[in-house]
Amino acid sequence: MGKLSFKFHQVNSNNKIFKKTFLTHDSHVVFMPGCSLSGYRQDIIIKIYEYLKKHIDDLGISLSCCYKPSIMIKDYDSFNKYYKTLDNMLKDNNIKEVITACPNCYKTIKENSKNIKVTFLLEVIKEKGIDKELLNNYIDIEQIFTIQDSCAIRGNESIYESCRFILDQLGIKYIEFEKNKTKSNCCGSIFVDDKKRLEQIKRRCEQTDCDNIISYCETCAKSMLEGGKDSIHILDLLFNEDVINKKMFTQKKISSFKTWENRYKINNRRNYE
Repeated sequence: MGKLSFKFHQVNSNNKIFKKTFLTHDSHVVFMPGCSLSGYRQDIIIKIYEYLKKHIDDLGISLSCCYKPSIMIKDYDSFNKYYKTLDNMLKDNNIKEVITACPNCYKTIKENSKNIKVTFLLEVIKEKGIDKELLNNYIDIEQIFTIQDSCAIRGNESIYESCRFILDQLGIKYIEFEKNKTKSNCCGSIFVDDKKRLEQIKRRCEQTDCDNIISYCETCAKSMLEGGKDSIHILDLLFNEDVINKKMFTQKKISSFKTWENRYKINNRRNYE
């Protein structure tokens, strides 16, 4: 992406049309999907929110960025300025817990809002359970997947376990990268320089002969897709109707403009009842 692209991302992510929060008067738990997932498919965000609402009464949703890209380009002044707006929102609304679908959001909020409980979405799904009709839904498919563990949550056994537990419940057949979990290699997105990023994407993709990669980080999913693999997010298996109905098992590349359009649309829905 380059530093200018990261700066563009952060300036726009701090614009109110891309960072809205929807709360009720008694919301003390907020779901935060993160920029990448919001830019991927808004229907998945809505279905996740509806799933969580079945189990959590006082739930709100925040479409804010965690502003980690500013850290990645070492623009700490911008990070502190931008992150303060998120931290203030959490404090001002007496939010006790953030449930995030993004490993980078998980890490960033956990490290910078230490008074807030941060829970990864897969941990909630493991606890509450997948929809019954999805049990062993994929037991009959031919595809075998390799799991890409996000380096952003390195060392978090609960998230590793939750991912694999859910895949087992779904009937997904999977194998592991040799370097997995705490030793997992980055998907490449940590590099600001495009050449280094593409080199790492290629390096990681070459570490498995498996053509199908499954991630629980949308940035990882995009990187593996860019590296030539069929790439999917575990949330596609749970909330994407085309995947649930076995019409497709890979994401499609979408333009940067489309991701911003998706983020705009998900931020500007009429309500989140």
